[in-house]
Amino acid sequence: MPMPESASARATLREIAEKAGVTRMAVSLALRGKAGVSNTTRKKILRLAEQLGYRPDPEVSKLLARIRSRAPAEIGSCLALLTSGSSPGDWKRLVTERKYVEGATERAGEYGYRLEEFWLNESGMTRDRLASIIWNRGIEGVIIAPLQGKLSGRGARDLDFDLERFAAVEISETFETPDLDRSIHDQYTSMQRCLHELCAIGYRRIGFVVEDSLDLRVNGKWTAAFLEHRNRHGEGDLVPPLILPGPRQSPFDRWFERYQPEVVVSVDGFGLALLKARGCRIPRDVGYASLDLDGEDSPRFELSGIDQNSRQVGAAAVDMLVAAIQRGQRGVPEHPVRLEVEGTWREGGSTRNRRGKKAGGR
Repeated sequence: MPMPESASARATLREIAEKAGVTRMAVSLALRGKAGVSNTTRKKILRLAEQLGYRPDPEVSKLLARIRSRAPAEIGSCLALLTSGSSPGDWKRLVTERKYVEGATERAGEYGYRLEEFWLNESGMTRDRLASIIWNRGIEGVIIAPLQGKLSGRGARDLDFDLERFAAVEISETFETPDLDRSIHDQYTSMQRCLHELCAIGYRRIGFVVEDSLDLRVNGKWTAAFLEHRNRHGEGDLVPPLILPGPRQSPFDRWFERYQPEVVVSVDGFGLALLKARGCRIPRDVGYASLDLDGEDSPRFELSGIDQNSRQVGAAAVDMLVAAIQRGQRGVPEHPVRLEVEGTWREGGSTRNRRGKKAGGR
């Protein structure tokens, strides 16, 4: 019987995937006997796994089995959730923030952890003392919720907190220093998806308006995707993006009158408020699509736009944190990782089908 290759070392899913010419997900499905790969591919993967001497890590296997079974684990360990704002629980007034925490709390429970909130702005509490309290509680992992004072892209964006003893992950990208592993929404792909859906229902002159501080905070990803779409499909009727320092009505009115967009894409009610101030009837006079439906306030009807799947962003942050704890990662990583969660298009009443077919179809 031939000796397996690399018998002295544990073969990884990556190694099997590279030799088989498939993804790691395909290898995982094949090894677990799950659907999603063909019989031919499954046999090839199993044969390579045997040749390479693949053996699953027993600790990881037990952890994954517990997650899949949804059985509560009797661990009782905590993960710290660092929050900010003007008062404890200030984040709860924002739908997106609540969904982040809901997703993180649920996923933490699946791993057998509790998520405990620590408010960074506690009166009389220094950041060093707070870090010591968390450490003395036996907490190894820290999740940083979006810092309310750093939601704007203007000014210094840093977190003054000693993380050297902890595994740490940030939800979103509200600070630049330290540069941590992050779970974020995929803004670039969401803009592409939004434009695709609007074109599919017949909109041609598509405008984009955003506040400059928010555009800076997301590293210009929405604007970049908007311009890339125009370059790829020809300038056509896509109008230049409008980036404003605030809700300035006069520049918006001039832009609107010059380009006459059929639909406006924006976020957090920014463009919607400017359209309403003009007296535009939506969607009769002009359509509107949001890049974050949770950040909008439209009591009359549901808007069309992107659901950022914020619960999944929060859950993914816990996935990253638990993995960091398991591998002993502490402090600021040498090579930070960004895990991006794609959004989902939702059809609402702020756009209308201009081609006589159902909106949202591919």
